Amino acid sequence: MMTRQRLMPLALVAPLCLFSFGCDDSEGDGDEHSEEGEDHGDDHDDHGHEHNESEVITRVELTFTPDGGDAIVAVFSDPDGDGGMSGTSDPITLVAGTSYSVSVAFLNELEDPAEDLTGEIEEEAEEHQIFFAGDAVGGILTHTYADAESTYGANSVGDDLPVGLSNTIAAGEAGTGSLRVQLQHLPEVNGEPVKVAGLADMFDSLPGEPDASVSFDVTVE
Repeated sequence: MMTRQRLMPLALVAPLCLFSFGCDDSEGDGDEHSEEGEDHGDDHDDHGHEHNESEVITRVELTFTPDGGDAIVAVFSDPDGDGGMSGTSDPITLVAGTSYSVSVAFLNELEDPAEDLTGEIEEEAEEHQIFFAGDAVGGILTHTYADAESTYGANSVGDDLPVGLSNTIAAGEAGTGSLRVQLQHLPEVNGEPVKVAGLADMFDSLPGEPDASVSFDVTVE
């Protein structure tokens, strides 16, 4: 049985930036990001981690639950993984003036049954954070983290920082925009934590590497 000590991004598998990842016994070395293309695409990025069994994120699920209302599930899916088909994302329609509890899940549908990788992120909460970006955030949407590292286990290093598997998103005035959801791997470098407070305010220059990065079209009406 493979022992996963951290989730390391290995290779791009879809135009909306889903990556495969696996375990590795070494510390992160701060490899550079792939550059985003015009249609939310990235160049292929193979870090060549030898002797590591990799896993692939092929599905990202966002579940929006309003108080007293029915849940809305929006999915990005690339079911063939690193194959010929491009991934697709569901459009999201929210109600103006409504607050939603939002959970995020990551799965590998290349396994049968599909493997839920969310638990691995919980186990490595101090080395991961999910970021919410795009022109919808701060415009028609307001995002607030609703979890912290201590939600999933003992906080052993540094501050008790957000993870992003549980969130609150408030829909403001009517409009449209893009919501980017990015799972960032933030291992220590030279024994020093790179996951620090305030990273959500520096999305364009994050340390670490993305394990997954997908975009959704959002309408508030």
